Amino acid sequence: MNKYIWMPIAFFCAGIAFYIYYGIEWNAWIHNLPNLGIYALICAALGWALYKKAQLKEERENNL
Repeated sequence: MNKYIWMPIAFFCAGIAFYIYYGIEWNAWIHNLPNLGIYALICAALGWALYKKAQLKEERENNL
């Protein structure tokens, strides 16, 4: 499995765990919901950036 797949998924799972923990602990489900959406966008951007990095690396290796 490629790094651009597992790394954003791992970070997103960790973020969901914190969201669930603080939602239960502080009863802040609705208050933290926009933060979860922003975090999902950040994880998606991370995945896209890592994918592009892998593409560029493969392209450079093929040109040599």
